[in-house]
Amino acid sequence: MSDPSKMVSVCKTETFSTVHHVNIVGYSLANDFGDTSIEAGKFNLAGHTWALCYRPNVVIYDNYRTKTEFITFSLVLVTQPKVPMAVSFELSLLNQDGKSSPDATKSLKRIFKEKGSVGFPNFMETSKLLASEYLKNDSLLVQCSLQVKKTSCTEKTMKIVVPPPEMNQHFGWLFGSKEGADVTFHLNEETCVAHKAILAARSPVFRAQFFGSMMESKTDSVEIEDVKPEIFKAMLYFIYTEKLPPGEDVSLEMAQHLLVAADRYGLERLKMICAEMLCTGIDAKTAADTLAFAVQYSCLPLKDFCVDFVASREMLDEVMVSDGFEHLVSSCPSVLKEILEKDKYRS
Repeated sequence: MSDPSKMVSVCKTETFSTVHHVNIVGYSLANDFGDTSIEAGKFNLAGHTWALCYRPNVVIYDNYRTKTEFITFSLVLVTQPKVPMAVSFELSLLNQDGKSSPDATKSLKRIFKEKGSVGFPNFMETSKLLASEYLKNDSLLVQCSLQVKKTSCTEKTMKIVVPPPEMNQHFGWLFGSKEGADVTFHLNEETCVAHKAILAARSPVFRAQFFGSMMESKTDSVEIEDVKPEIFKAMLYFIYTEKLPPGEDVSLEMAQHLLVAADRYGLERLKMICAEMLCTGIDAKTAADTLAFAVQYSCLPLKDFCVDFVASREMLDEVMVSDGFEHLVSSCPSVLKEILEKDKYRS
């Protein structure tokens, strides 16, 4: 039988964009490097590594041999491209309000056919920079906006497309239909039924509970006293479908309760999903409480996110006057030490 597939060439142009911020701390100390190029930061875009470099004090002479000192910036393509790339590069200095002005913004366009650099050799006179609003506490905040366009040609095999897996949808139907359920959970005045084998396959705690030596392995009825009914049902739905219930408006409070339940039943992915949701609600008022919560339930990614947030620029003072900070100090002294060490490093 002949192969029913056929080859098709596809030529596609794509656009990749990013905005990268660099905080240059200790600018006055960098003046000793003169016109030496200093790497301020690296980032990845369009499958390549880019670097932002600056020279803190470059001397330039005009036609009349008048000397002027400048700070210069350059964009460096670190990795070798396989195809030409059209690059639009804009660089701005930001004040403390995160704003810039035309005299502190420059842009250019360039075609990169190989690795190399492009930039602004006379971005701003050093004397003007020292007197400007952009140099604050010996620090500069730089915004690098980069857009890359590149064209790629590929060969594509056209053939029958196999539909995506439907197991989660089928399990979701099974959970909703209750067909074949062999265990009933009593949630205060509510009940919920499920399938022991599915729960055991997804949770090590349920596995031990239903197929180990625990008493529940001999029964089809389980009392749940320390988990709210809506939280337990949402957790069961996730076990069957890898999703939270459709149409469910998951508040930050619900995400906390779900994370606790996920931690209890060994559902690591659900735990990380809840942690990600909690990250979106962190501010100066909630950071201390969320950090203590992350430590209590051994959620390292959430804990690391909170530590970085609290130790970030101008945030620690606000967190220290929040309601939860005293509890954080008493319950997690080692974490407080970690925050202060990071704050000291960034100062």
